[in-house]
Amino acid sequence: MKKFYTILITGMIFISISSSAQIRTSISNILRYGNGDQTLGDISNKLIYRENLTDVKLRFPENVTVGFRLLYDDPPEVGQSFKGLSRRFVEYNKNDVFLRAGNFSELYSRGLALNLFENRGLAYDTWADGLKASYERDGLKASLLYGSIEFADSINFWRTENYTLTGGNVEYRLNDNLALGASYIDAVGNIPLQGINYDLRAEIPEFYFTLDVSDFKFHFNWAQKWTDIKDVETSVGNAIYSSLSYNTSGFGVIVDYKNYRFDERDPFERNDFTRPSRMLPFQNPPIVMKEHSYILLSRSIHEIDFNDEVGFQVEMYYSLTDETYINLNGSLASRHDFYNYNQAAFVFNKEERSSNFLPSTDDEYSPFWEYLLDVEHSFNWNTTVNIGFARRSKVLYNDFTGIAGSHKISSTVIPTQAQHTFSQNFAAQLQYEFEAVNDNFNTSQPEYNNHFVSVIGNFYSLFNLNLRYEATTNDFDLSGNNDWFTVEAGYRLGYSHNIQISYGRERGGQTCSNGVCRYVLPFEGFKMTILSNI
Repeated sequence: MKKFYTILITGMIFISISSSAQIRTSISNILRYGNGDQTLGDISNKLIYRENLTDVKLRFPENVTVGFRLLYDDPPEVGQSFKGLSRRFVEYNKNDVFLRAGNFSELYSRGLALNLFENRGLAYDTWADGLKASYERDGLKASLLYGSIEFADSINFWRTENYTLTGGNVEYRLNDNLALGASYIDAVGNIPLQGINYDLRAEIPEFYFTLDVSDFKFHFNWAQKWTDIKDVETSVGNAIYSSLSYNTSGFGVIVDYKNYRFDERDPFERNDFTRPSRMLPFQNPPIVMKEHSYILLSRSIHEIDFNDEVGFQVEMYYSLTDETYINLNGSLASRHDFYNYNQAAFVFNKEERSSNFLPSTDDEYSPFWEYLLDVEHSFNWNTTVNIGFARRSKVLYNDFTGIAGSHKISSTVIPTQAQHTFSQNFAAQLQYEFEAVNDNFNTSQPEYNNHFVSVIGNFYSLFNLNLRYEATTNDFDLSGNNDWFTVEAGYRLGYSHNIQISYGRERGGQTCSNGVCRYVLPFEGFKMTILSNI
């Protein structure tokens, strides 16, 4: 099938050369280069990465588009090396009909059954290769897909999982207030591990509806997952996501709820990220916690467990005056149940909570909570100031030793930001963040502070200069350093090209997106990115 798509796209490109007057072409190119050292404590390794990614789209008459991606990623910054054609597709899109053959992403409802996406910074890619079709008319939306996924898991450790997906989604809006939807995914997969290959078949039906009444909007999403692992077991899990929002002029509030138990396991099995009964990589529901733009808050201390987590998030904004806005966000999450360790029998006995449909703040359920109050005030058209206050706390309960061996970490973060436009040709932004941390696993120094400072200048909308400085009072930081300084500059060439270069020392740390987390090692050296859109 891959050879067929390659021949087809090559033929379309040849046709485009002979009839170029009728073809509209768009090209996006990203060139990235880095040269420096990655460090972890006293260990330092040379890192040189080279990446060139070219996305090409050829729009033909009769609503036909051909696209492909050429990728040179050798050696990569993260993930696996690759050189060659990494994406190619041909699609037809006219009126109510959409057809695509080749590589595609897809999202059904909120992602409980299917969410195919790519995050190159985390080396996470679940795009499928196959066929996708959709139809939309008079309140009806329907889609079908068939494709294969080669999922290279470089987050936990190297391996390639293979899946073949067949599925569909249908959604119908009955009236202005109510829409109903359903999806179904059938997946046949193989997870190769050292000494064993897991063959599985998973079936994931889901149902959802959205209700709009006046200023209120309510969404409910339910999914069930049956996983039959050949010669091992049959696993059953489920998940619920819902949200309720209310919006009027100057005021809005949204409440999100999650109850994810795709594969609740005892502590012996819980940390086995390769177990085939877990939530599969082509699923990815909402995380129901805020993804922050502030640097110190974006280094998440909590990695969501889609297999065993219940929680909620509340976000509210209020316009105090025409110049002052208040945003408040808070979230709480925990495991569903407690597993009591029987040391004599070396087994865990599950103790179910009667209220396990709600999160708990008790330590034995590994709770995580945080809140952020952020105030924005505009003094005039040229000057805006933000100031925030955040608190967060997490317990990673040790089911074998109890609270004595559990990891408890909490922090208070005060982020501030000021922006001012001095003239039509010059604007500046100053950002300072302070964090006070208490980490009981940092035994020699459980309490320490982090600081982050950024100064950005923008000149003539062509050139920008960014100075970033970060420091910690933690003498036992994994990087082995106490401060980090980076200079970054950017220049825009016309309307099509942007160049960014940086040099200095970067702290690294855990970074998360869509619930996928990776620890980025500290880096010291030179980086360059050239982005072109033609």
